[in-house]
Amino acid sequence: MDWISKVAQHHDEYVATVRGFGEDFFAEDIVQESYIKIIKYVRKEQIIKDGEVRKAYMYFILRNMFLDFKKQKNNKNKVSAEVLNYLGEGISNDLEEIEKADALNRIFDKVDTVVKDLHWYDEMLFNLYRTTGKSMRTISKETGISTSSIFTTLKHCKDTIREEVGEDYTDYLNEEYELI
Repeated sequence: MDWISKVAQHHDEYVATVRGFGEDFFAEDIVQESYIKIIKYVRKEQIIKDGEVRKAYMYFILRNMFLDFKKQKNNKNKVSAEVLNYLGEGISNDLEEIEKADALNRIFDKVDTVVKDLHWYDEMLFNLYRTTGKSMRTISKETGISTSSIFTTLKHCKDTIREEVGEDYTDYLNEEYELI
């Protein structure tokens, strides 16, 4: 569980995020509850990628915990139908954003799975290109691999990814997140 310590390194940032949602007094508590939820329900790979905490993933966890907190707090008070309609619109927009981000994360996970299934050389070269942001020519100079070989390999990788994940990406663009 040492990975949870890595997540907690950004604790002050998380508290500031919850305060940004509009909750000052219980911000610290919401962050602590988020850690408990992460320990119970989240796999390390979901929140830590390439040794770094996925801030977007953490944002949605904090947002969900904040919304749960507000819902529990609001259940204790009676409010008019107008207020409920107004709040419902905001929450449904937030839920749509969460659903959209979750769908995009599922696509990224599928891309990672496809890349892992590639030949080791293709996987290594594709990940080098994807993570460093270096051009094909720079990679060619640094590795001694010809530019045409790098181009052909990356084209093959992209075609394979497009074939495996293209339909899901189209569903994402059409906002059909449930199909992904």
